[in-house]
Amino acid sequence: MAKLTDLSGLTGLVAEVLQMPAAEVTEETGTATTAAWTSLRHVQIVSCVERTYGIRLTAREVRGCRSVGALRAALTAKRGTP
Repeated sequence: MAKLTDLSGLTGLVAEVLQMPAAEVTEETGTATTAAWTSLRHVQIVSCVERTYGIRLTAREVRGCRSVGALRAALTAKRGTP
């Protein structure tokens, strides 16, 4: 399990789920910019993030995490919360 203090693997995780090269994944990669980020892939990304970092995102957070940058922000906000 990765620690929330080290989010360096987030880009690679998203790239793996989207089946695209990690070098092509940026903070802006998301539902509005990437055709591969479908609703099914969104659920897979969230599930993988939760499993990898040992956290649970609320329904509101899941809806708001529509890009790598938004995911990173949600994870950063989770630091220090049980």
